[in-house]
Amino acid sequence: MSEAIYKIKKAFVVPLIAVVVSLFLLFLISLTTSQTWEIIVIAILFLFSLAACMNMAKKEIIVNDQGLKIKKVFRCKEFSWAEITHLAVVVLRKKVYFLLTTTKGFYIFSNLLENHALLIHSLVDKLGDEKVEAEVKNYLNNPLERFSLIIMSWIAVVIVVAVIILRLSGI
Repeated sequence: MSEAIYKIKKAFVVPLIAVVVSLFLLFLISLTTSQTWEIIVIAILFLFSLAACMNMAKKEIIVNDQGLKIKKVFRCKEFSWAEITHLAVVVLRKKVYFLLTTTKGFYIFSNLLENHALLIHSLVDKLGDEKVEAEVKNYLNNPLERFSLIIMSWIAVVIVVAVIILRLSGI
């Protein structure tokens, strides 16, 4: 039995973890020097970024001979190949979203997955021509990588670290 596991790119998860850690440090610093509303805003930002980070770090798509398994933080969905009815793609510049329709609902995943082209290729092989749109096969000829979200995550890290430095320097 062969099994392949696809996770979110580490190049995106690492800066997201850095944002969470730096927001937590900013929260600790703000506890001693800030007003109540600032503490509340920073705490909310920290909690939302922590939830997003946990979701991204734990998200997995597992492909095996029996079917497909989509794991998230608090849930896991399993589908046999017969339950999957359709695979489509939407391309918006460098953002690519894949729509997987099943008898249990539909699921969307993006090109932020590591080796996402290999994942799509294995889905196309397992599903057959009748369940896969022609655009998906065309996409496989020229897969796109998404780097803008990774760059924006690093910019967010730099901004939060700059705020921490300004906070500590007393400016």
